[in-house]
Amino acid sequence: MAISSSLTSAYSSSAGINSLVAQFMALEKKPLYELQSQRTKVYSKIDLYTDLNSKISDLLTFAKDLASTGNSSIYNARTSATSESKEVTATANSNAATGTYQIRVKQLAAGSSVQSSGGLITKAAVVSSSKVAPGSGTIDVSKSFANAGFGTTPTGTVTINGWTSSNLSTYTSVQAFIDAVNANTTANIYYNSTEDKFYLEDTTNGSLTFTESEAAGGSGFFTQVKMRNGAGTYDSATDATGIQTNVLLSKANFDTAVSGSGSFKINGVSISWNASTDTLDGIINSINNSNANVTAYYDTSLDKVVINSKGTGSADTITLQDVTGTFLMSTLKFSGQTASGGADAKFTINSTNSSDEIIKTSNNFTTNNIAYSLKKPNVSAYTDSTYTTITVSQDTSAIQTKINNFLEKFNSLTSHIKDKSNVDTKNYTRGPLAGNTTFINLRRQVLQLVSEQVTGLTAGDPDYLREIGITVDSNLKVSLSDTAAFESAIKSNSKAVENLFNATNGVAKKIESLLKPFVESTSSAKGSLIDETKETLNDQITSINSRIKSMETRMGIRENQYRQQFFKMQEILNNLVLQGSQITTLTNSALNMMLN
Repeated sequence: MAISSSLTSAYSSSAGINSLVAQFMALEKKPLYELQSQRTKVYSKIDLYTDLNSKISDLLTFAKDLASTGNSSIYNARTSATSESKEVTATANSNAATGTYQIRVKQLAAGSSVQSSGGLITKAAVVSSSKVAPGSGTIDVSKSFANAGFGTTPTGTVTINGWTSSNLSTYTSVQAFIDAVNANTTANIYYNSTEDKFYLEDTTNGSLTFTESEAAGGSGFFTQVKMRNGAGTYDSATDATGIQTNVLLSKANFDTAVSGSGSFKINGVSISWNASTDTLDGIINSINNSNANVTAYYDTSLDKVVINSKGTGSADTITLQDVTGTFLMSTLKFSGQTASGGADAKFTINSTNSSDEIIKTSNNFTTNNIAYSLKKPNVSAYTDSTYTTITVSQDTSAIQTKINNFLEKFNSLTSHIKDKSNVDTKNYTRGPLAGNTTFINLRRQVLQLVSEQVTGLTAGDPDYLREIGITVDSNLKVSLSDTAAFESAIKSNSKAVENLFNATNGVAKKIESLLKPFVESTSSAKGSLIDETKETLNDQITSINSRIKSMETRMGIRENQYRQQFFKMQEILNNLVLQGSQITTLTNSALNMMLN
């Protein structure tokens, strides 16, 4: 009997066997596919309840805000305005009493201050009368006089305190000339590129004499650096220059030379210095970055260091002390200097009587939940008719914004429940909440609460939300549709508007009570309704996953069994094909013998 060609083809290769195994396993795995589909549906339910939890929680948050009666309640939000912000500013905090406040500021609070007793350099000195380089340029002291940037190249020689220089053209650079002056004379010369000016000063507390001898047809150095006036006079003055704040202390031109190292204290905070590594700028930065609570700076116009306290008030002061060395007292000339006392702020609120004067140690303070910032005095006497007016009122815009946010979350929840519980009779589809009376009733209840009368309120006050402009449209969407009515209601009787939401039977109070069990635990041993539902669904997922794992194990065993059976059948079939081929060969051979 001939073997079917289709059967032979099916078992003739591994691909054929794999195809047969796949077909058989597709039938075997139907229960597994059903479990996986069931698991997907449970996951969808968990996502559904997660969304519900989020939307209910969002609405509950705003319901709590509108139901609040505490100090931080939105109804206690305040706004403020000032008639003159350059004099006084104010920010009304929650619970500030509404009204108008007249502020008369007689004196600002100030901190103490102390400064050097005199100029830090009092030697004879002279500075360029104006900028040296033409236009907005500067002098490049690293280059020769011919290339440094002078309008006219200085020529000839100079004589300073009896020392005469070489010809200026022989110096490789302007800086080389400066170095020669500073090394060979009792004077110090330097160029300030920021100011574009040259400085020349005596270093011995003696006299300062200087002249120039220009080359024929040329222009002298002191003429070009503008230390010689139009009449040809060499200008010289006492204390005309300031300290070089950006050079090492040991090289700076203080009246009292600085060497070695040491430290000093400001308000008990220690500041160290080293003449070989520090500059005056660096020391000032150390002071300002320390915990001394002061701000220091070098005043070039005074040639003094000024220290101001960051604090204010009549008790504020600054203490100074040299610990090692005399840099603070001698070099910076603070010896014998005492801080000028601080001052308190003095003002009245709604009073022209000096007996009602209020004293504060700072210009920034809070009184009666209003944070004030005094900027400048506005009266010389409290009887003056001038003052700054601060107006504090209820922040109705904040309340309106909170209500609008509440209504937005309200509509988001009710629309979501409606969408998920919808039944389409035309297309025969049902939302995942269809038939779920718990959430369908929740939607019905919250819609009822925003529509019904609020009981227990003062007679004559609004007791429906629609009376303050909040209405429900034909699509059951709630909105503040009449802002004019709302603004009128809150301006005329803000407490009545508040009661609609946070009274015992207020709308927000009732919605808060209704929503809490859905998303908040009712006790330490019991979760919220949604959490308990999700926990049950997660238990189902765990059970399904366990069943899927067991079934996948069985399917693997079953697939292996099919594969072994088909390979055995392939072996038998191959033997039959071989035997058939042999029989055909023998038969053909016998027929040939008979015919021959």
